[in-house]
Amino acid sequence: METDIPLRDVMVREVVKGDLDLTVLEAAKLMRRYDVDSIVVLDHGDPVGIVTEGDIISELVSKDVKPSEVKLKDIMTTPLITASPGDRLSDIAKKMARERIRKIPIIENGKLVGIVADVDILSVSSEMNSILAELIEMNVDREIVEIESEGESVGQGICEKCGSFSHYLEMKAGFMVCESCKEELEMEGVD
Repeated sequence: METDIPLRDVMVREVVKGDLDLTVLEAAKLMRRYDVDSIVVLDHGDPVGIVTEGDIISELVSKDVKPSEVKLKDIMTTPLITASPGDRLSDIAKKMARERIRKIPIIENGKLVGIVADVDILSVSSEMNSILAELIEMNVDREIVEIESEGESVGQGICEKCGSFSHYLEMKAGFMVCESCKEELEMEGVD
């Protein structure tokens, strides 16, 4: 199930980082260059905070403060809420909702190894929902075909025996099979 996915499978490994004394102007340029909306703040290589576009807007733009005069350490969110690569997606999604955060840095052995954003979780979730919807639709179609067409041709699809696409599927021994697999089953004496 999608909720048991470890964060290492969804995290973005390239994280934009900046030192405590980096100016907000320099950070904003980095964020723009890498097309991201946050920067993880480091103190001697250790992650200690995060600055997002929202922080820049609320702390500088709304107060008409010059970004070249403010350091990341002055506006970063700290303490930094983090997760580990092995943490389950569902647990972290709940944690992010509870803490009202949209990004969570991933730390392993004290080092920053990635970041997960709410959009990363949503993309996995929507992708899984699409796959589930397709599987449900396939299963419903198969059940309808079994009821209505036992032994009759039902059109095109994937053969449940060999996995090949076929323009001609038929129900045989409880499986939707292509003509070749149907003949094999008949030769084996399977009804």
